[in-house]
Amino acid sequence: MSDTTKTSKELEHSRPFDVHTWSDHQEANEFVDLIHEKHFHSSPLSKIRKKHLKVVLLDLYVTWKEDPTLLTGIHRGRSHYLAGSRYNELHISYRVIAVIDRLVELELLGFQKGIPGKDNWKGGRTSRIWPREKLRRHFLKAKLDPLDVSSREDTVDDGGIFVKGRESIILHDADKNKVEYKDTARTNSMREVLDAYNFMLLWTHVDCRHLDDPSISKSDGTSVHISQHRKFVRRIFNDCSWRRGGRFYGGWWQRINKEHRSKIMIGGKRTIEIDFSGHHIALLYAQENINYYEEFGFRSDPYDISIPEFIHHPKFSRKLAKDTLLIAVNARDERSAFPAIRKKVKDDADKPHHPAKPKGLSLTNDFLRRVLNLLQEKHPLISDMFCSGAGIDLQYTDSRITEHIIKHFAMDRVATGGIPVPVLSVHDSYIIAEEYKDELWEEMQIAWDKETSLKLDPNKVGYLQSLSPQNTRAIQHGYTDELIEDDPEEHQRLIASKEDDYVSPRYVERFKTFEKWRKKGKASM
Repeated sequence: MSDTTKTSKELEHSRPFDVHTWSDHQEANEFVDLIHEKHFHSSPLSKIRKKHLKVVLLDLYVTWKEDPTLLTGIHRGRSHYLAGSRYNELHISYRVIAVIDRLVELELLGFQKGIPGKDNWKGGRTSRIWPREKLRRHFLKAKLDPLDVSSREDTVDDGGIFVKGRESIILHDADKNKVEYKDTARTNSMREVLDAYNFMLLWTHVDCRHLDDPSISKSDGTSVHISQHRKFVRRIFNDCSWRRGGRFYGGWWQRINKEHRSKIMIGGKRTIEIDFSGHHIALLYAQENINYYEEFGFRSDPYDISIPEFIHHPKFSRKLAKDTLLIAVNARDERSAFPAIRKKVKDDADKPHHPAKPKGLSLTNDFLRRVLNLLQEKHPLISDMFCSGAGIDLQYTDSRITEHIIKHFAMDRVATGGIPVPVLSVHDSYIIAEEYKDELWEEMQIAWDKETSLKLDPNKVGYLQSLSPQNTRAIQHGYTDELIEDDPEEHQRLIASKEDDYVSPRYVERFKTFEKWRKKGKASM
């Protein structure tokens, strides 16, 4: 890999610059002081507060220590460095670009200018920076433990000013730009949940046991880096509304597929993933005061339709029906739905365990409209919500369900004398250590009941005698047959079979290193 230039493939292997990267450890200050004294003390930039240099160096250091080939993407526009914004608690201003340019001038950093794109850089590429040999020599001499660098904890900056931790409640406008807002009792309550949750994740090792290399390549040519510095979770609301969106984002586990997620270890323990089945469809029916699985049967498949062209390709037929229905629920009209369906099929074509589209058949608008009509005939009670944008509101509902689950495991258990238990969310799917799977499943049902609030006939018997008839269906992932929660003996057999799964030396070493750091940190608190 060249020190001064990068190939297109190397430029794609990157992560965004994090203006919240910080550490108050003595080793961090000594590391930054050395470079500042040598290269900035007598330069025209000497009056720029040292914290700008510190954030850049620490962010590059952590990235390089985790993966020397991973580059850093950097926005050069002023709008990305608003020092007075709630989204920039360290008050890092546009002056940080001058610091980066100085590091490039000193041949400490390599630099590749970005490529403009459309709509928030879609189709473009931000500028890239990376440490060159002169800076890497400083990195090699540094005594700073990368795990001592964080963007979560409240801290004190080099000017003695108290700095609040990173903002976790994000409000976007219609163009996905961050919007300033005034706090309310509700935003404070949401932030309190995320503060407790992120603090728990900070001290929890989350990794994939089967990876010899700490990254996962995706079909689009990008990769997901598995890192203990990529666990900060935030909640994002859309369209300047606290009732639009609200889903939880940020953890690296959200960017990998189900097969890789089944290998996740939390705190050294094997995990299980439980997913709401046909969740948005069930929620649409709930808006009509109908429990889908009570009305049509616990094993009813909302995506089961007969597409004549795929009579001999049942797996792809179901996949296309599912993709069509879920995209139609979220799309505002057919014009936006059909291209999104084609893109989804194309993107999934090379993914493992995804059925390929039969050759010779084109997914034209007319063909997809016939598939959509079949789905509308199957679901006449909610068909008017297809291609109406109704799914955007459903995201708020499933985010409320996720909030309930996260709060239960991060806060409520502690309030009743228990210990917090890390649970990872992938929107309406949840990953937890196997020993807590029953508790998770129960909380999913409680949260679903609370947020749907169906007005049910108390004399009508539900599909599960032991639980409220409002409950919905959930599926455990990580098994070849994705068993539902009604065969505990088979589940135990399959869980036991995972004992023989491959565990990489890389995972073992990183877990030991993290545990040593965690115990040292906890002892000093």
